Amino acid sequence: MTIYEELTIALIIVLALATTAAIYVGLLNWIGGVHVVRCGACHHMTFSSVNEVQKSCPHCRHPVLTHPIYAAHHPKKLSEVRVVGDRLKY
Repeated sequence: MTIYEELTIALIIVLALATTAAIYVGLLNWIGGVHVVRCGACHHMTFSSVNEVQKSCPHCRHPVLTHPIYAAHHPKKLSEVRVVGDRLKY
């Protein structure tokens, strides 16, 4: 029973930290410190210090880190891992 209690406490701590981080990002957005913008290449949402479209985002620059399972199944072109059809709809 103690394992479940510890896992529950760990989950509560992780959720509390994620919520606190989201609140601070929202506050920084209000004062103009951080802006949530879309990437010009893949249209994913990303953070920026200016309120304009970014040329690329971490999703574009580091595709192996954002899609590791896909990259593991397609090891020939690790630098060009792109998930086809992963565009956001407007």
